[in-house]
Amino acid sequence: MATHSVVWEKMEQVNVKVDSKGRICIPAEIREEIGNTATLKKTPEGYLIIPGKRQDAVEELHKIITSKHHRTGKPENWSPEKMKSIWSKTE
Repeated sequence: MATHSVVWEKMEQVNVKVDSKGRICIPAEIREEIGNTATLKKTPEGYLIIPGKRQDAVEELHKIITSKHHRTGKPENWSPEKMKSIWSKTE
């Protein structure tokens, strides 16, 4: 395992596989550097993976709760019959 880490430190790029669901398999050493979130940026040469900043879940929830809502107009209060008719169309 240590040999693999030393090799990665000297490499500037690594080939990864994309599975049938479109997921990219990133080696563990790289995942540790990237963290839990990343941004894919399109460049003239292809795509660049940029590590995302780690955010505190409580802080993120607080931002959502305290943000101004974007609703326009007044919401409709639909009858149960109207709701059921919409559900039956999706089944």
